[in-house]
Amino acid sequence: MSRELKNQLLILLTLFIALYIDSYLFSSDFQILKPTFVLLTLIYWNMALPDRIGIMAALAFGIFVDLIEGSLLGLHGALFVLITYVCQRFFYQFRVSPLWQQSFILFFLFALYKQVFALDFANANQDITNLSDISFLFSSFLFALFSALIWPPLYLILRYYRRRWVKS
Repeated sequence: MSRELKNQLLILLTLFIALYIDSYLFSSDFQILKPTFVLLTLIYWNMALPDRIGIMAALAFGIFVDLIEGSLLGLHGALFVLITYVCQRFFYQFRVSPLWQQSFILFFLFALYKQVFALDFANANQDITNLSDISFLFSSFLFALFSALIWPPLYLILRYYRRRWVKS
């Protein structure tokens, strides 16, 4: 097996593990606050090896998340593509930043990510959430905070994995 194919399979393995963690390892009570590990893993790979994982992988894994969660098809895909594009566009600035600053930037990206889900695109739930719902804003804040806090350990784990297994 060629080195390029092996590296690509090892990267995809981490994304599928993150998809499994997102889908099955947390109880339904924790689902609303749980960080999106697939998106965090995509951000890491876009920052570490931007030429290997790109927009198409973000779209594909976003659609996988849509299918698993039963959300509007393409919503996660579009958000994953948007965030992946921002991370690839500014990856030189993002990559050299310290971990606390990266977490701070990700906090705002994930807060915006969560706010999109307050929009009811199908107008199916008249009374569920809107952008002015205080409990949804609080849960969005906690979601962004947990995502920002999980970034440094996930970054260090994936960096160790990349240095140990994925050869450039």
